[in-house]
Parts: sequence; C-alpha cells; structure tokens
Amino acid sequence: MKPSRLSWLPVVLLLALAWPGLALADDCTASQRDAADRQLWLNTRDRDLATEIVFPWGAPATAADGSHRRLVQRDYVIEYDDDLRGPLWSANVLGLKPLSGGRIDCFRQDPRIPGRVASRPSDYNEPIFDQGHMVPNADMTFGDIPIMNTFIMSNMTPQFCQFNRGVWQILETLVRFWAEEGTPVYVLNGAVFDRDGDGLRDRDDESVRMRSRNGRTNVSVPSAYFKVLAREGANGSLQTLSILLPHNQVDVDGQAALDYLRGHITTLATVERLTGSDLFPDHAAPAAEDRDLWDVSGASFRSLVAAPCRRTAGAFIQPGSPAVYALP
Repeated sequence: MKPSRLSWLPVVLLLALAWPGLALADDCTASQRDAADRQLWLNTRDRDLATEIVFPWGAPATAADGSHRRLVQRDYVIEYDDDLRGPLWSANVLGLKPLSGGRIDCFRQDPRIPGRVASRPSDYNEPIFDQGHMVPNADMTFGDIPIMNTFIMSNMTPQFCQFNRGVWQILETLVRFWAEEGTPVYVLNGAVFDRDGDGLRDRDDESVRMRSRNGRTNVSVPSAYFKVLAREGANGSLQTLSILLPHNQVDVDGQAALDYLRGHITTLATVERLTGSDLFPDHAAPAAEDRDLWDVSGASFRSLVAAPCRRTAGAFIQPGSPAVYALP
C-alpha cells in the first residue's frame, strides 16, 4: 500500500529539525536558473580578477592533463575533470563579504561543459550518495545568484550522507566561524582518488564509479576529501591548516567531531602528493603549518545527519568494470 502523506509527517518534521536548510529550501524558478546561468559566463578580465581574489598565493598548479578544465565563477573557482565527471577541487574565500543565510536549490548541468563529459543530476539518481557541494552554498549567502551557482553539477561530488551532513558539514561551519575573526580565510576543498592507499592519485580508469538508476556509471567516487585553509599571519607569513578526511560513513558530533577532525590534520606535502599539485605556487617561503584546529571556543555546530540517512549504512564497493558502490 502506498503510504499517505500524513504517514510521512514524522519524517518531514525530523528533517526540518535536523536539517533546516533542506526543509526550508525553495527550488529555483526557470527565470532564476537562466539568470544564474548567464552569470557563469565571464570575460577574460573578470575571470582573471576572480582568480586573483581567490588565489593571492597563486592557483594550484597540476601537471598538464587534457581532461582538466578550469571553471571560474565570480566568487569561486573549480578544477573539473572530464574523465571523473566531477571537481578535483573548488576554492573560495570567506571574510570578504558578510553572509546572511538561506538556500535556493538549483541543481543543474553546468552549461559551460560539453554534454559528453558533463555531470548531470540524473547521474545522482541512485540510492546511496548525496550531491555533495565542494564550495558550500552557505559560503555564498551574500546573494541569490551566488547561492544558486553553487548548485551547478561541476561543483558536486558523491558523498555518503553521513559524511556530507556530518563531519564535512561541521568542518564547513567551523571555517565560516574562523572567517568571522576578521582575517580572510582562503579555502581549497578537494577530492582524493587513492583507493589503493599508496599515497598517490590513482589512474582515472581505476576509479570507483556510482551507478545511477539509468545504468550509467559516469561519476567517480572519491576515497577521501581535504580542506586546505590559508590565511595571512601576523608577520605576513602564510599560515595553513590542512585536514584530510576519509570518505566513509563515520557519524560524529560535538566533542567527538572536534577530536575526529584533530586526528585527521595532515601536511601540505601529503595533500600535494595525493593530488599531484603545487598548492601555493607563487609563495616561495615555507608555510607555517598548524597542527591543531584553530580556536573553536564559542563555535556553534551540530551534525545534520537524520535517521533516513542511515538507510545507506553498509554500502560497499561491488567489483566490476568499472567498480561501483552497492547497497547490502
């Protein structure tokens, strides 16, 4: 028997309490989507200006690869991989503009990417993964169009809901808190593809893909994610904090979440080796790398993992060509 709408009410209320952004979000209208799409097309001068603002120490330099494309928005930058059908990293800066709040869902294909290599919403029509933002929409709440332009699929990556709505979301909240201290925080959000654990990026054809309901296996699933945070120190030095999180279904909150994040602080060298990139190519002097979280006193955060999220518990890699994730 098909359940009545009333039978879903407890679930809706639970989601409203646990994930306000989901419960209260509006979908963009066709006219809003078109207006947002137009803002994605920047001229050379505006692309250069946006890149300079986001990367005062130079944009990450990666070995030449014909599958990469740089996508520059007015407020953030994406490095997209045509083979993996997702972002290798997305970068933005916090603390330059005041944030307000709100969310307008506007998931859509990035019109700048040819259809044959573009990630689509239909790729995420499957039972396991969230459409996880690289640059979070909450970082862009200084305008409706900036919010909507975080929902392009080139900024999306497959994330277990426990990860996306749990420790990753908690870390995003902490980064915004740190940016309120008055010093801009430059954020590099990245994906790692190292399924064999050798500390180096896997070949694209070795990646694990998710299977959408249409049978396609387009989008690769990262084995880990990282955030590299940078800010200018008191003496003008480059101060960084690098966190490398395994992409799993660990569900932590409160002090346990802070301890988990502390336990996954890493080095720039580790991230650069995993990604094959020079993250700060225009900064000659060694960065001052912090080995503890920045000040969290007064920070407010909480996991947004709700009960329906746990339906994906136990999802595993199913051998195949290409390998895919499956439910138990």
